[in-house]
Amino acid sequence: MKKVCIVLSLLVLNGGLPAIAHDLNFGLFDLFEKDQAYFMEIRLDKANLVEAVGNDVGSTKEDWNCALSQYLNTHMSLSINGIKASFDYEEFIFLDDVIVVMAKLDIPIQNISEIQVENTVLLEIIENQLNIIKASFHDKRRSFRLSKKRFSTTIKY
Repeated sequence: MKKVCIVLSLLVLNGGLPAIAHDLNFGLFDLFEKDQAYFMEIRLDKANLVEAVGNDVGSTKEDWNCALSQYLNTHMSLSINGIKASFDYEEFIFLDDVIVVMAKLDIPIQNISEIQVENTVLLEIIENQLNIIKASFHDKRRSFRLSKKRFSTTIKY
């Protein structure tokens, strides 16, 4: 993770992140606890996600929310202490270049010892896609970089 931070810092210092943002294909998946529930905030490139979902989605917000939910459910799974979580997608925010998804995990609160993640989001269409998984529990922040070569990981606490 230190290498990713150093590279991003150098890129920002040498011309700014907006100038090279489209050369960096990554999604951010931030897992955290709030109000006695688990949540995941997902940030993905809007153009890439629209391409992955397909252009034949209807024109309403509900059509897009449904298509995005189906896509994410197909390409992402997560288990906490061996219990598979399902995602309740609470909010989809469409910004200029990014889609932000807020998902509540339908799993009971427990003392986390292990999180298993499988994530192939955008890997089928973007050659150099990186999916960065961040988890903050027990006052420890863990980050993992997933790609086509390594699309699953186990986070131990």
